[in-house]
Amino acid sequence: MGRPRAFDTEQAVRTAAVLFATHGYEGTSVDDLVTATGIHRGSLYKVFGSKRSLHLTALRTHIDHEIHPITAAIATLTDPEQALTTAIASYDNGPAAGLLLLSAAERAPHDPDVATLVAEGITALEDALRPSHGDDAPQFASTVLGTRLRLRARPTPSKEH
Repeated sequence: MGRPRAFDTEQAVRTAAVLFATHGYEGTSVDDLVTATGIHRGSLYKVFGSKRSLHLTALRTHIDHEIHPITAAIATLTDPEQALTTAIASYDNGPAAGLLLLSAAERAPHDPDVATLVAEGITALEDALRPSHGDDAPQFASTVLGTRLRLRARPTPSKEH
């Protein structure tokens, strides 16, 4: 009989999601994951199998717990301006902000599983904007995604003056 797991799997996934959102998949090493989660390398591999598998789990969790709830809220808005403003302010802006966008740019072109998850997140946004924007929802979703990307690209203000 093996020892019981000594770490919170959900917390490890949330921590990994933030790392992947901050540094990207390629910019996050297994050592980074081990250090940030406090989980030994062997345990990390035993539970998740690989860095890729942990990334997929983190992306799936991000979509389920951050993207889908906000798109459900956006879908209830019928005023086009309010829906668009809410989408820009909220979409992909949770604890792992940017994970979907970064995964779309970095991993989706090379990993069909990531591409499927990214498409799900983007389609959810398009569907959420459909009640307020009709057939133009995909174009407005692109506006939201582009705006979120521009916001992510802004330099962080330095604390030194």
